[in-house]
Amino acid sequence: MQKGQKELLITREDHNLITKCINAFKKIKSIDGRTISLLWEQFRNAIIVEKKRFPKDVARLNSTVIVKNIETNLAMAYTIVLPDEVDRRKNKVSILSPIGIALIGLKKGLYFSWERLARKKNFSVLEVYHSPSLERAERRT
Repeated sequence: MQKGQKELLITREDHNLITKCINAFKKIKSIDGRTISLLWEQFRNAIIVEKKRFPKDVARLNSTVIVKNIETNLAMAYTIVLPDEVDRRKNKVSILSPIGIALIGLKKGLYFSWERLARKKNFSVLEVYHSPSLERAERRT
């Protein structure tokens, strides 16, 4: 996966939640080692940003990311969620899934590659939206 940016920006809250999920899933061995390695590789050099200073156009937990397949020109929207909130009908993808890992930290305008079904696909990020419920919760803190 190439993201066109060097480091992952993440809030401390998201970092803590994702770390707890990874540890829980490792204990019950319901996540493969390659997936954990990909996520930890990104987290190792992550830059922790206060949520008040977190850029509005960077994907994080509960963000909806609209991407366009460069070859087919088709656009898709994915929302990055914790594993217990996954809903394929609503394109809510787990942060612990390959597409969730590829999307986290992406910024509008970037290009990235994602291997799916043994085929590498290239995408551009058209837009990043934070959920209204996430923004309301942040205003209260």
